[in-house]
Amino acid sequence: MSNGTRIYPEEREPRAIKIRQPKHTGRKILLCVLSAILIIAIGGGVFAFIEYGPDLGFSIISEKTKDESQPDEPVNEEPIQSSEPEIPEEPVSEPEPVVPEEPEENPVEEEPVEEEPVIEEPEIPRDEWYMILVNRANPLPADYTFNTKTIDDKGHSVDERIYNDLAEMIAAGTSEGLDFVFYTGYRTVDRQNELFALGNTDIPGGSSEHNCGLGIDIGNSSDGEFEGSPEHQWLIEHAHEYGFILRYPKGKEQITGFDYEPWHFRYVGKEQAKLIYESGLCLEEYLAQE
Repeated sequence: MSNGTRIYPEEREPRAIKIRQPKHTGRKILLCVLSAILIIAIGGGVFAFIEYGPDLGFSIISEKTKDESQPDEPVNEEPIQSSEPEIPEEPVSEPEPVVPEEPEENPVEEEPVEEEPVIEEPEIPRDEWYMILVNRANPLPADYTFNTKTIDDKGHSVDERIYNDLAEMIAAGTSEGLDFVFYTGYRTVDRQNELFALGNTDIPGGSSEHNCGLGIDIGNSSDGEFEGSPEHQWLIEHAHEYGFILRYPKGKEQITGFDYEPWHFRYVGKEQAKLIYESGLCLEEYLAQE
């Protein structure tokens, strides 16, 4: 007999081998199927998490791990193509061109507003000879001198510098039928003091405008009152045009220190006479302005 051969004690015909079915075979098959489905589901979930997790804000890799794993220089990687359809961006519409408005055929032009000019008052020439102030508080300087010129056949005279304007004024009034008469013109300081001593005047020498040759008393030839006469009314309206003002107006007695004298006119020059006439001030008030 050779090695490895087993000799049975008796020869028997071989029996048919009966294959036994294992118990619980159907249950096992069901478990296998369920396990396979579970494995497939888990695998699909892991794949979906890896595929779409970054788009939904989830990642299985921590930020710290990402920072450590990324190289110093960024590597341009192609973005993962998403299976979701891309939403096309709305085209940016270009702004419509602005069409300039055509000007009106007859545009209404606004009239420029004209600013009223500031009128500066001229400076008062207080130092000029024709603006000298003579009254009780301001007598003439002792050395005040001037030349005189006779104005009528009675010997009345005035400062020769006012002669031409006075003669022009009288001629203008006479041409309108008026009849002027001179009562008093220039009077020396000595003569003024004589009258003052006699009581014929209460004004001492040097304090009267008759002493400076710029004052003149004008009347008319009629026997009536001068105030309100045609001659008086004409002088009130026109004397300033020739350089004369009514020196002692009514209502200014407390300022001038003299009674109202409708016949007494004083020369101040044409420019200043106009300004004083329009202001309504007496000479003292006018000179007192700043």
